[in-house]
Amino acid sequence: MYLDFVSVFDSVYNKDQGNLDAVIVALKESGATQMESAMLLIMKLKLSILEADALIINSTAWKENKDMTEKLRQEFNDYLESLD
Repeated sequence: MYLDFVSVFDSVYNKDQGNLDAVIVALKESGATQMESAMLLIMKLKLSILEADALIINSTAWKENKDMTEKLRQEFNDYLESLD
C-alpha cells in the first residue's frame, strides 16, 4: 500500500511547494492517513516532522479534522503534565 502512495505523490507533485496541498488531497483520496501522508512528505521532501505535520493539519484535505486533532493533542499534553 505504501508504494501506491509513493506513486500517487510522484504523479501529482510538480516540485512546486504550492502544489503540496493537491498532493495531500490526492494522498487522502487514495486512502493515506495523516500519519502516512506525513511520513511520505518527510521521506520525499526531507521535511522535519513539525513541517510535515503543519502541512498536513492545515491542508484542505484534513481541515475538517484540525480542531479535533488539536484538541486531542492538548488533552494528551495535559495528561502528560498531570503525571509530574
